Amino acid sequence: MAQVSKPERLLNLIIGLSSTRHRLTRDHIRDTIEGYEPLPFGASEEDVRKAEQSFERMFERDKKELRELGVPIETVEDPVHGDEIGYRIRPAEAAMPALDLTAAELAVLGIATDYWRGAVLGADATQAVMKLASSAEHGPRVELPFAALPAVAGDAFATLVEAVADRQTVRFEYSSVSSGAGTRTIEPWRVVLRAGIAYVIGFDRDREAPRTFRVQRIGGAVAPVGETGAYTIPQEIPLGALAESDDVRTARVALRPESGHALRRRGTPAGVDGGWDLYDVAYAHADAVVAEVLALAGGARIVSPAELAQAVVKAATAALEVERG
Repeated sequence: MAQVSKPERLLNLIIGLSSTRHRLTRDHIRDTIEGYEPLPFGASEEDVRKAEQSFERMFERDKKELRELGVPIETVEDPVHGDEIGYRIRPAEAAMPALDLTAAELAVLGIATDYWRGAVLGADATQAVMKLASSAEHGPRVELPFAALPAVAGDAFATLVEAVADRQTVRFEYSSVSSGAGTRTIEPWRVVLRAGIAYVIGFDRDREAPRTFRVQRIGGAVAPVGETGAYTIPQEIPLGALAESDDVRTARVALRPESGHALRRRGTPAGVDGGWDLYDVAYAHADAVVAEVLALAGGARIVSPAELAQAVVKAATAALEVERG
């Protein structure tokens, strides 16, 4: 028999369990699903025992992996012979689940939607996003945390990207806790994303020093000023607080079953708590973890540290207030 790859074997298993009317027992799976070796004909008891053990290990791994991917494999007992267990997948429940995108991926999707809203491809981009949303999740939803961003942030992002490409100075109204509200005139060098939040790094002409600005704190329109090609972007751009940090800490995150796969891959299992799976996840930037937990919309929560859990609650409360108007 030709060797069957693992992805092909998993696909065969999904098809087989989805096609059965009632269930498939382990013997049925071993004998009919391509990728599993049937018991050798005329083999000795020792060879049969080894073959059964090999199948059991492979099937248990495959079943666990499919369930972790969100495939709803059911265990079904025979109503007559209760000790004869079978398996099946209900096709109606095996539809594509809500997309478990990372916080950065969700941010890029939201920013791209805003970016193309007023452009030539705006209608096509909007239709594509609507199709993606309809296939990703059904029913009413509260879009956290990115849907609460004002549309002006998307317009500002687009203008800043163009200004970096054209090397053109820009001017905008900006508010921050440290320096208050005021007008900024900068030579933008780079636009970056960190945990779903957009920043622009550039040379602040008024302060005569490099500065980093959070795009969501820009008020009104970003206005290009002066000629294009008016300055040179340095080869070494100071990232400041946006640079990768050596101060790595650990958060304990509780995840609902079949959710938070990105966090699970990065984390270390730390037990269970009721209906939650606990994972210890290393992080360097608190806002990155907060955004990632919020993006799972109830599928994750922070157990510790307390200040990180409070940050999630505060951000979710603020976004809900915006949603309610």
